[in-house]
Amino acid sequence: MDQNDALDLAKSICEEFCDTIIMDPENGSILLYVPKKFYAPICTRLAKLEFVEVFKQKKRKYIVSCLQFMFEDVDTEIIIEEEDDDEEEDGIF
Repeated sequence: MDQNDALDLAKSICEEFCDTIIMDPENGSILLYVPKKFYAPICTRLAKLEFVEVFKQKKRKYIVSCLQFMFEDVDTEIIIEEEDDDEEEDGIF
């Protein structure tokens, strides 16, 4: 399942139970404001769609939660380029 399909399905699941849903399709994340009694069933269903919870905050009878879709084709190699500190060689001060 690709990211857009997963987000559409997640949105339809969450719309039934959540008061507020904020989606970020570019990054594949969802921010929910859900009553505590619906939190566990929603998170279970979203986990089946490969969403992972990255933030959770309890507010009285509600839970604020941010979930991120896990991409399958993410390149895990991180390349760090060091800055060139040899400005004197270039004649720039």
